[in-house]
Amino acid sequence: MQTACPNCDLIIEVPRIAAKQVAVCPHCHTKLCSANLNNDARIVALSLSSLIMLLSSMFYPFISFSSSGITQTITLPDAARILFNYDSDLLGIFIDLSIIGLPMALLVTLIPLHLGLLKVLPYGFAKRLLKYTLAIEPWVMSEIFLIGVLVSMVKIMSMADISFGVSFWAYVAFVIFYIATLTQLNHRRLWDQVQPIKAIKYVHHSHRAIDNNVRSCHVCHQLSDSQYCTRCNTKTHIRNPHSVQKAAAWLITSVACYIPANIFPIMYTTSLGDESPSTLIGGVIVLWQAGSYPIALIIFLASVVVPLAKALILTLLCLLVSKPANSQTKGYTKVYLLTEFIGRWSMIDVFVVAILVALVQLGNLMSVTPGIGTIFFTVMVICQMLAAHAFDPRLLWDSPSNDNKHNQLEKKHE
Repeated sequence: MQTACPNCDLIIEVPRIAAKQVAVCPHCHTKLCSANLNNDARIVALSLSSLIMLLSSMFYPFISFSSSGITQTITLPDAARILFNYDSDLLGIFIDLSIIGLPMALLVTLIPLHLGLLKVLPYGFAKRLLKYTLAIEPWVMSEIFLIGVLVSMVKIMSMADISFGVSFWAYVAFVIFYIATLTQLNHRRLWDQVQPIKAIKYVHHSHRAIDNNVRSCHVCHQLSDSQYCTRCNTKTHIRNPHSVQKAAAWLITSVACYIPANIFPIMYTTSLGDESPSTLIGGVIVLWQAGSYPIALIIFLASVVVPLAKALILTLLCLLVSKPANSQTKGYTKVYLLTEFIGRWSMIDVFVVAILVALVQLGNLMSVTPGIGTIFFTVMVICQMLAAHAFDPRLLWDSPSNDNKHNQLEKKHE
């Protein structure tokens, strides 16, 4: 199989891979692909199990909260539904999609895809269906939501009695089955069912795609020398257009949102008629003073350290693009991949607020309402995810002279 590393642009001829083997880039050690095994039956079984557990988690009690003889019970959809009552419609929609809507859509589609649907659908429809299905995966945050639920329970367990309902355990099972499904998912095998990857002929000016005027499709990884991918018809580029500018724009927006996210309260807690605001840092301090050191550390890392570190790292990477590649470039690539992976975990604090708002609704005795800081924080996390996605790590491996070269090649194809 002929491919180009998505992170360093090295053209590689990947041999046939045996079971349990993984192909990695010899240049930057990025994982390229795994063995092309026929595990369709296993994925269908895991996807079906995940879907059954997800549906089961929606119709029974999720968590119960009891204080002073008053009990509040919520279902899984209540985590987003109650936010609509507090004019947090966009936040409610985002939570609904990320923990229920998108995972359900992904699983419902994966089942027929692994039953041979791609082989019988018209070519144009099959490639669009697969493209959009695989694009859903990064935005599913079910496992992050589950951690957020556990963190929120630790925050309030000293104030009331907490009990987990049938739906909670069904959701735990769903997350386990869902993660198992993703570990078995092979994007390369699915695209090969649409159309096997084709090798192209090129003049070996070097071992990198840019030096041979070869483009790697960011969707299906087919190599081509044309403006559109010959397999999925996605528009291709030597380098993602205006990658640094787009990443910087999203990064600046995220920083602009991060400041008010820390200044304004993320939630308000009412106890016996007395309302008190809580900020991100304030919540961490309260947990630390209460002796919940591990939870306080998790929230501090996810809500404070990770966003700041990600902003600094992406800023550094944008600046390093103008420097020639050196012995440290491999390390920079690994840092970028780590940053891209952990960025979404900052959503833990948003899910904590959503669960507390849905669960703690006991009137003047005790209640929690969302603050404007939660909206700013959610937008900040999304902008940082988009910034990481917009950045093209191949630029780190280019020499400054490549900038003019790939611009000329792009204009030539326009």
